[in-house]
Amino acid sequence: MSDILIDISASNEWTKEEISFVKDILSISFNSMSNIKSKEISFRLTGDIEIKILNKQYRNKNSSTNVLSFCSLSDFNHPDALEILGDIVISKDTILREAKNSKKNFNQHLTHIGIHGLLHLLGYSHDKEKEALIMEGVEIDILKDLGIPNPYESIR
Repeated sequence: MSDILIDISASNEWTKEEISFVKDILSISFNSMSNIKSKEISFRLTGDIEIKILNKQYRNKNSSTNVLSFCSLSDFNHPDALEILGDIVISKDTILREAKNSKKNFNQHLTHIGIHGLLHLLGYSHDKEKEALIMEGVEIDILKDLGIPNPYESIR
């Protein structure tokens, strides 16, 4: 089992139960990829206003999104410290809207999007079709282990 430290900050939109749920799901997902060494991840759970600002600032896209992932650029690793993997920002507003529009369960969709963000930090991408299929396959496998149905079935 790998070690992971998850730092979470959350805006008022998020309940204590939801924050705890996100931490638990990401710990389980990270540990399911047992070949990964110890890491630290920071999470910001927020709403559409804040994520839209970040999306504009870092991706030059003036819209909200469900998740943003920022890989750590630091090469510094203290021997006694966990390696910093990066930061993930999730918008509750967008997750709620997408879940409702696709008739999905909020917690299941939140789990999927959290895993999606984590995989970006681990180097996965969906910029090209082949990369997208690989990333989706990993997501589907992790979600299946958590008892969550394939989120891509309804869109194919």
